[in-house]
Amino acid sequence: MATDHPSTPTETPQPPRPVRYTPEVEQLLPNEAELLLQTGETVLGMAQTVRRAHGHAMHATHAKAVGLLKGTLLIADDLPPELAQGLFARPGRYDVLVRYAPGPSNPVSDKASGQRGLSLKVLGVEGPHLPESRETTTQDWVLALDPAFVASTAEDFLRTFRRFAAKSPSIPENLIVAGSRLARGAEAALETVGLESSNLRFFGRPPQHPASEVYYSQAPVRYGDYIAKLAVFPTPETLAAIGDPALDTSHDDEAQRHAMQAYYTQHAGTYEVRVQLCTDLQTMPVEDAAVVWPEAQSPYRTVARLVLPPQEAYSEARRQYVDERLAFNPVHALEAHRPLGSIMRVRTKVYIQAQDFRQQANGVVPAEPRSHAEVPD
Repeated sequence: MATDHPSTPTETPQPPRPVRYTPEVEQLLPNEAELLLQTGETVLGMAQTVRRAHGHAMHATHAKAVGLLKGTLLIADDLPPELAQGLFARPGRYDVLVRYAPGPSNPVSDKASGQRGLSLKVLGVEGPHLPESRETTTQDWVLALDPAFVASTAEDFLRTFRRFAAKSPSIPENLIVAGSRLARGAEAALETVGLESSNLRFFGRPPQHPASEVYYSQAPVRYGDYIAKLAVFPTPETLAAIGDPALDTSHDDEAQRHAMQAYYTQHAGTYEVRVQLCTDLQTMPVEDAAVVWPEAQSPYRTVARLVLPPQEAYSEARRQYVDERLAFNPVHALEAHRPLGSIMRVRTKVYIQAQDFRQQANGVVPAEPRSHAEVPD
């Protein structure tokens, strides 16, 4: 007679544990000091070219802001221990400043559509900051459209920068626009056969409403006890309010700014702030910034909500304050959110050099606001 045996219970697979942060996850390049010197010289050379052309010093990259907004960062309640780290360790709310800006180092027409960025400055942040940071009450996140950099290391970054970006301030605008169109066409052709090129996307991608896009830290940062990348994702409510995100830039050199002003006059913009924890240093390396961390292995998980209420999205008074007196730099950070990898180590130091040049050339005093009350409307 057959005997029934109890079935063996199926064990639910546990998600991979996040990698713990230690200083040893970073490895200095043997020529890193020289790379810093050469990258600084290249970026300052670009900034000086732009100043001579426009009579005014600008941000060394992402020179032209298209949206300058006040908002609130709402830290989620009841985060699991691996997500309740650093700034996100406890529920709370912070005043935030947000700067949307396309990538070029000079203020070219929106007909040239390439890289785009979003920078966050969280105000009134208490706690131990990095010794390299000049700000002691802010936390900055500098984000862009791609989940990884176009370059792997600081050496690759300098080579790519010299080949392309460093030359752009000296190129006539009509040639930049034409080059962007060619890059968009070539990238679109690659995508039809299932291929892509990060370099082509960097210089040519379809124009799109800035508030509709996902923005990534690209390179990793310390995340308290762990390591992570950070991104902001527009909510379905924001995407529905925007509608078709495609922008027609053919007859409007400032199409992005005008779209932002029209949208934020009537609507709020809301985003989910998410982090992707490193669970494997082989597939999610710290020192190779060109590697896209696999989301199947470690998905982006929500830790906060960013709310940008209806407002004037770009005023001259706010431009003069934010674009002249402030600087967005990943090194403005809690020790718990130290930027990691050679690109970030070099990049953050070069940003300080570029800030000094910009503010000294324009004769302005740096500011570090602690709340929205200090920022003009």
